Amino acid sequence: MNTNKPGNHDEALHKLLQEWRTEAPLPLRFQEAVWRRIDRAQRPAAPPVLDVVADWIGTVLPRPALAVSYVAILLAIAVTAGWTQARQETARVKGELGDRYIRVLDPYQPPRQ
Repeated sequence: MNTNKPGNHDEALHKLLQEWRTEAPLPLRFQEAVWRRIDRAQRPAAPPVLDVVADWIGTVLPRPALAVSYVAILLAIAVTAGWTQARQETARVKGELGDRYIRVLDPYQPPRQ
């Protein structure tokens, strides 16, 4: 139970706090640091990216048609990217194997450029 009411002040504590003094000097640029912290605390913080993505998914996925279209588009992009990368890798390996085969047949043949 809270016995401290706005009108009920402890006079001894109030008197002690009025007499209290400190001898320690403040660090350099103390006031500047305090105002910087106050300014940072008052600025609205940018929401983390994951929170934004989670909110977006939460608003979009309840609509099934839109969710299916997003999934289909992302799947098509992923398949296309995988196919392109596999094609490039296959062409590189074929060229490398061709060069090795030529060197096996004729070791003095200069490599193709």
